[in-house]
Amino acid sequence: MRVFPGADLDLRRRVRAAVLGATFVTLTLSACGGGGGGSASGDTVDDAHVTLGSSAISNSLDPAAALSSVGRTYTKQVFDQLVTFDAEGTLQPSLATEWKRVDDTAIDFTLREGVTFSSGAPLDAAAVAANVERVLSGDPAYATVAGRIATVKEAKAVSPDVVRVVTAAPDAILLNRMTLLDIVDPATFGDDRPAGTGPFEVSDYEAGTTIELTRNADSWRASEAVEKVTIKAIPNPTTLASALRTGDVDVAFGLPADVAKQLETNGFSNVNEPAGSSAITSLIADVEPALEDPRVREAINLAVNREEFVEAALGGFGTPNGSQLLQEGYLGYDPSLPSYDFDLDRVKSLLSEAGAEGLELPIATTAMFKAQAEAVAGYLNAAGFKSEVVIQDLSAFIPTLLQKSEYPLLYWQTDYYDLRDISSVSRFGPTAPGQQAHIPVNDYQKLFVQQAGQLDEKAREADIKEMAKILNEEAGVLFLAWTDNVYTTAPRISDLPLSGDSLIRAEAIVVTE
Repeated sequence: MRVFPGADLDLRRRVRAAVLGATFVTLTLSACGGGGGGSASGDTVDDAHVTLGSSAISNSLDPAAALSSVGRTYTKQVFDQLVTFDAEGTLQPSLATEWKRVDDTAIDFTLREGVTFSSGAPLDAAAVAANVERVLSGDPAYATVAGRIATVKEAKAVSPDVVRVVTAAPDAILLNRMTLLDIVDPATFGDDRPAGTGPFEVSDYEAGTTIELTRNADSWRASEAVEKVTIKAIPNPTTLASALRTGDVDVAFGLPADVAKQLETNGFSNVNEPAGSSAITSLIADVEPALEDPRVREAINLAVNREEFVEAALGGFGTPNGSQLLQEGYLGYDPSLPSYDFDLDRVKSLLSEAGAEGLELPIATTAMFKAQAEAVAGYLNAAGFKSEVVIQDLSAFIPTLLQKSEYPLLYWQTDYYDLRDISSVSRFGPTAPGQQAHIPVNDYQKLFVQQAGQLDEKAREADIKEMAKILNEEAGVLFLAWTDNVYTTAPRISDLPLSGDSLIRAEAIVVTE
């Protein structure tokens, strides 16, 4: 879940707010009148101070101690990884300029020459190996990041400029995993402000509230246009919108959808990109045996008008999806798969055949997804089911989702933006004893395991497409939409470049005054 991207969590909260009651925000903005962002027609500046606002910021300045992906907007500006995703999601050199697979479980990375940390220390292979060793040390403080590189067994310096990363078994997406490992100067492990090689370094920090960054002129990718960056947490969406309007914030992540659209009429802009996330409803047959009947599952899939769902429940920031989990641009996306389009007559016919008219299908979710889940329940009720939404606290919903549910339907949104791969959606993979299966199809589960270790990309793509075909034919999941990330920018921001994982590249922001 995300707050700056990883921020689809935040987006969801904003979208929910938009659907439920952003009228107050809208009225507040209307009352404020125009202005507040300046003009985009002026000259570009080379000493800009840019403020980024979102509902939350990193829990720690140490990227290895991150508890979630919330802090990645911060880490992307201060630290680098061995490889990174470009705007199209293609792996590109970063601290490593080239890489070579040594065997099925090892890759050698050749490091970029002349790179130094903001502390002044040089980057070398020993430093990279030390970062891997620290994350894999078993210290619970690093558990989240350790999970991101779970297949890695060790890293060792082959030479001063070549580091070898070794996995316990063949890992098809080891390079993807390396985009999530931020490299810190080992001499600053445990410091209040760990040093990185990125275009900015920390100048001030107020825990949970504000991170102040200043230009790291010695970075190998130093910014030419941005001198300072402030990353600010503003939990209340009304306050965040007002801060953008008054110029206290230059970029706001995840405003209510209607507010974001309204701001466009006053000179503000929205930058929205696919979030690498799917809005779905899981069908848990362990709870409701009628869901084992393919006619019932098909009826559920045909009961939702996805175009309406995107407009009403996602504020238009998304793409209707009735066919598969992964969106275009991800390995295994199959444009030939048919979509379950809205067909109420067919739904009623299927329910009659299955004897399932009036089947009770309560939907469990969290408060942040209430509006979307209520939209799904509305469609199901109109189709002849009996559905209502049950809101659970996040602490209660997580075991409902991961362990054992009392409810047959679970509305949630699953992310795969971080690894840009289906392996991110482990919930659909094999389960531990006592855990409910979201996809209780043996062939699907075998393929899920097989693709993870398949190093031939074409063969792996074929495996993932076969998985998508199985899910499509089984109607095993109610796919609803691929959601967008939305950044709203002040008029003085002429360009807001994003990386392939939808994170802001602050060093490349173009500001006019």
